[in-house]
Amino acid sequence: MTKQENLQRLLSPRSIVFIGGSNLALPIQNTQDIGFDGEIWVVNPKYDEIAGVPCFDSIADLPGTPDAAFVSINAKLTVQAVADLSKRGCGGVVCYAAGFAEVGNNGDELQDSLIEAAGDMALVGPNCYGLLNFTNGVALWPDRLCGERTDKGVAIISQSGNVALNLTMHDRSLSITHVISVGNQAVLGVGDYIEPLLEDDRVTAIGFYIEGLKDIETFSRAALKALEKGVPLVVLKAGTSEIGTQLTMSHTSSLAGSDDMYQAMFDRLGILRVHSLSELLETLKIASLCELPKGDRIGVLTCSGGDSAMLADSLDHYKLQLPSLSKIQEQKLGKWLPDFASLSNPLDYNTSIWGNLEACTEVFGIMMEGDCDATVLALDFPKQGIGNDHEWQVAINSLIAAHANHPKTCAVISNLSELMPENARQRLVKAGIAPLQSLKDGVAALARLVRYGERRRQVAAMDDSEQLLLRGPLLMEGESKMLDEWASKQLVGRYGLQLPGGRCVNKADVVEAADEVGYPVVMKGVSDRLAHKTEAGAVMLNLKDGSAVASAVEVMAGRLAEQGLADARFLIEPMISDFVGELIIGLKRDEQFGLALIVGTGGILVNLLNDSAIMLLPITREAAGAAVLSLKGSALLRGFRGRPEGDLEAVVDAIMAVADFAMDHWDSVTELDINPLMVRPKGKGAVAADALVRLKQ
Repeated sequence: MTKQENLQRLLSPRSIVFIGGSNLALPIQNTQDIGFDGEIWVVNPKYDEIAGVPCFDSIADLPGTPDAAFVSINAKLTVQAVADLSKRGCGGVVCYAAGFAEVGNNGDELQDSLIEAAGDMALVGPNCYGLLNFTNGVALWPDRLCGERTDKGVAIISQSGNVALNLTMHDRSLSITHVISVGNQAVLGVGDYIEPLLEDDRVTAIGFYIEGLKDIETFSRAALKALEKGVPLVVLKAGTSEIGTQLTMSHTSSLAGSDDMYQAMFDRLGILRVHSLSELLETLKIASLCELPKGDRIGVLTCSGGDSAMLADSLDHYKLQLPSLSKIQEQKLGKWLPDFASLSNPLDYNTSIWGNLEACTEVFGIMMEGDCDATVLALDFPKQGIGNDHEWQVAINSLIAAHANHPKTCAVISNLSELMPENARQRLVKAGIAPLQSLKDGVAALARLVRYGERRRQVAAMDDSEQLLLRGPLLMEGESKMLDEWASKQLVGRYGLQLPGGRCVNKADVVEAADEVGYPVVMKGVSDRLAHKTEAGAVMLNLKDGSAVASAVEVMAGRLAEQGLADARFLIEPMISDFVGELIIGLKRDEQFGLALIVGTGGILVNLLNDSAIMLLPITREAAGAAVLSLKGSALLRGFRGRPEGDLEAVVDAIMAVADFAMDHWDSVTELDINPLMVRPKGKGAVAADALVRLKQ
């Protein structure tokens, strides 16, 4: 069987073997408590039984072939146990032990041995907590069990065992189908678990705590399948700070790559990124319960001016729209609300109808039938045990009734997370309404669901969505060598990059070359050892005649000779003065993502503004155009304050030329820098004024 087939056996086993000592009592009890109805075996030659289950002396003595195994012995013994399980034909194994690659040194070698021992088995870990399957009653889990059997819900994949454990103990009314603690990802990476979960229709969304991904290519393919199926992926990515990155490397031996590149991947594949565990749970909640909104127009119901103001501000922060009420809505609401009520969106329906089931149901329904894609009710229950909450329950009943008649995306948001009692949450969940706990996390979750819907529609409209798949990095050998500017331009120019059109000559031929190019000209020193020409005094602009060129070349040649560059040549190009803006286009190589393309505001402003956008390859023309327009400096290219409009189509052509070059040189180019790309007025193109390429030899 393949690893993926064996992973299915591990996730939904008919037989489980536990290997270890007395510490197996809790995971065995967990498996019994959760209602696993298959065979349970235990291997330990020193005990007659553990947790009431008879022990076998060895794996070879088992009465059958286990689908799943939980191994809780020291690291060295774990390797041998895994080898024995593989020989027996076991489907998959959870390796609980630490002491592998996360500790470095000999741990790396031990992990390599573990991988070899596993063969085609699915192996979770090592250095992990294991897995839970609440749909099939599987608990390969060494700690207290929190959760219950369910027919539908969200799956959790975590690189931290403690985070996974804590997430099972939430008080958020969120059903969990699976929890997988992946540990070191020695055999199976985060992406490998996605597709088996997608095949289970009981999984409505998948949440992640990750520190780094080892196989970007596999993850992107699985993420695209999730997007096309409509199963949202929600990710909390740690390791964004310098200290955080160092900790993740030692924690699970993961390489935490550039956070900008991770964000680019998340945006590309419609993955919803969150920044806290509470945001993770609230976003999973609304993603798993609610239909996708068709747009970003939100109708808001409150019983307080303060709630209205806070919700309006929060929605505006995420650029969600608050459509005005129609005349028909105002007329209908006027029949139920007093004259002093302000008929607007957000609608403060005030206390005049508070506790009135019929009136609240009608008012809520009138808001839902308007020009909105989702409806939000702000509601904080009183602290439990202080009086009754009859009127608040009426509000819930009214919303449920109105939603049944107007089945749009619907949520209740409490300002404070603790002021949404479990009984109310459960009734809302049953009705398909998301009970979101805390204003900040709730509005953020709603906004992410809206953006997810937008991205799904964009991808569905693509002719070929597979162009979104990412290519994994290739290992390259040899030293990296810089090409000089002339060679760099000629190389990338073959892919359609527009060049100034000049000549590269020796010192004696400079004046003749300038006469042929036509004045005014730019003169630059050219050498594969000259990366920073301006600092070296190797750039002279606006030379207007042969005399100026002759004088300039003497000065420049002297400067270069002093720097050991007496063999440098000279590039003569026409002076371009009608540009309306400057951009930089670059390629950056990353250990995890391979090549990424960077476009930003260029010229002398590149380091000052730090205004850039990162695109993972391959890219589309649409993505390239959107990246350019996302730059603050793009205002200069769109006719800023009466200036000529820049040739944006030519800019996109230049980006695509660099992208095509990158795809053809994926395993050899280490760096590319086009700075500046001089953007001329519309219809006149965009010219690469300077270029630098580094290639593996």
